Amino acid sequence: MSGDEDVLPKVAAVFRDKLELDVPSPETDLLEAGLMDSLTFVDLLVQLEQEFGLTISVENLDVEHVRSLTRIADFVRSQRQIESGTSTSGFQG
Repeated sequence: MSGDEDVLPKVAAVFRDKLELDVPSPETDLLEAGLMDSLTFVDLLVQLEQEFGLTISVENLDVEHVRSLTRIADFVRSQRQIESGTSTSGFQG
């Protein structure tokens, strides 16, 4: 699906261009690698909301959703579905 495939490169661009972080691979655990601290986390949420036009609710967010670029992209996709009213994802609350 092309709609799904375009999310990961955009997430990677947010890290590279907005957060100025070089993530070695989409599967790199951002927490274990020390790339994600509390300030970066807040900045990431703001950037994701701006880039993807989302409103991210803390109730829908879990630390597992931000462990890697791949998981963040999956979370963004699920939030898009929730906001469009077509949620089939397990990422809710």
